[in-house]
Order: sequence, then C-alpha cells, then structure tokens
Amino acid sequence: MQNTGNTVNSNESINWNEEAISKKHIKSYEYKYFGNFQEIGSGKFGMVYSAKWKNSDYLALKSFFNLDDSAVKELIHEVITK
Repeated sequence: MQNTGNTVNSNESINWNEEAISKKHIKSYEYKYFGNFQEIGSGKFGMVYSAKWKNSDYLALKSFFNLDDSAVKELIHEVITK
C-alpha cells in the first residue's frame, strides 16, 4: 500500500481491505449471527461492543460513526500493528 507521509490513497485502502478479507487475513462475519451486544468502549471513530457469535464465542465488534477515509486508514493501522 502506497503511503506518502500520513496519506493513503482511499482506493488503495478499500482494495487492501477487500484483499485482506478475500485472503482470509481478516475474518468477515455476518451481522445477523451476533447477539447479546454489550458496549465495552468508544473512541474517536466509533463504538466497541462485545457480542456473542452464533452459539459460541464472544467477539469484539467495532462500529464506526462514519466510515470515511480517516476511519479506513485507522482500521488498516490497527490491523497492521496488532
């Protein structure tokens, strides 16, 4: 992904996310299978919830206030640095 200073091309960001999901670097879950939502935090870009997935594990879900270019860049940064 091309990064010039703090700017990342938004099309590259979208393509990076789609490729990461298709290559299974990031798991994608269908929202309809989650239940028992509990707010566990909030930040600059949105809210974080704990939710039960199907009849098994609890996962952390991040909900964005506005999924704009800045939020996408932050998401990519979190994935890359974790």
